[in-house]
Amino acid sequence: MNSVFVTNTNKEPHSDRYDGEDFVFPPGEAVLIPREAAVHMLGYQLVDKTDTLVRLGWAMKYDPVTKTQIENADGVKRLAHFVFEEAVMTPRSALAQGVKTDVVV
Repeated sequence: MNSVFVTNTNKEPHSDRYDGEDFVFPPGEAVLIPREAAVHMLGYQLVDKTDTLVRLGWAMKYDPVTKTQIENADGVKRLAHFVFEEAVMTPRSALAQGVKTDVVV
């Protein structure tokens, strides 16, 4: 399985699109998405999330005092409020019996 659960811990829902499919991340709800979508939309496992912040429009904000664009620290915080958990495949029989499996796919 090449999927990831994503939980949005921000207060507002987040919507995005990947490969022609719309995704909605309501606050506090785990959403199962393809790993590639998590990388593209939310910078999953990327060390440098600059491209993700720019794509989302969260990298810069207008400063009325200097009348210029400045780095948006709130965007970094907002992105940090997405929690990722690897999806694992477990046989239905193991779930029914309460058997713990350590198979990660």
